[in-house]
Amino acid sequence: MTRPAALLLALAFACLAAARPPAGASVGGPEKDGLRIACELPPSMHQKNTGGSDGAGLCVYASARHAGRLQNDPAFEGLFDWMRKRPGGSYPSKFKRTLEEFCKERGLAVPPYVQVESNDLEVLRLACRTGRMPGVTYSFSPTGRYGGQRIAHMVSLVHADEKWFVILDNNFVGEHAYEWLSPAEFARTYAGRSRGWSVILLTPPAPPKLKD
Repeated sequence: MTRPAALLLALAFACLAAARPPAGASVGGPEKDGLRIACELPPSMHQKNTGGSDGAGLCVYASARHAGRLQNDPAFEGLFDWMRKRPGGSYPSKFKRTLEEFCKERGLAVPPYVQVESNDLEVLRLACRTGRMPGVTYSFSPTGRYGGQRIAHMVSLVHADEKWFVILDNNFVGEHAYEWLSPAEFARTYAGRSRGWSVILLTPPAPPKLKD
């Protein structure tokens, strides 16, 4: 084999290796290596992402619906359908405004919640440990779901401890929709190019297990 051909072959194998998911990152169900996720919704309660009136995605509101369903909150649960008739996309100030408008229109109290803009993972661990399901920013898939592309997206964080951060992506719902990431892998996708944004509903968590 000529030297240029050997170099091209080596480069091809390097590219294939780079395309593989990092060690630890995987897609699967709600259980792995004997560990069950902390915040689990049955597949029938997963909300598939869709567009608002302008076609822009409603991932922030789909993630809010997951939290609302887990924590039995009508405002977070109902906001998604209300937003389908309004322009999609969101950011902290828009989420606050749309939630308040929805609650006023429906005669609901604005539920207790916080929006956190930082790269601190401890607050997310605490939320999951106490049975809450944060919506978290997600800028790329460590398992290659989006072909390595950068995206502007929000997903539901369903487990967070010292070994695993597990997300439920509203673009991939169902029994095997979970993405299991190491804390370092999650930190990179959460922060994106600057810092993460999370929406955490503070109402009391649901009973430990929900079944279809």
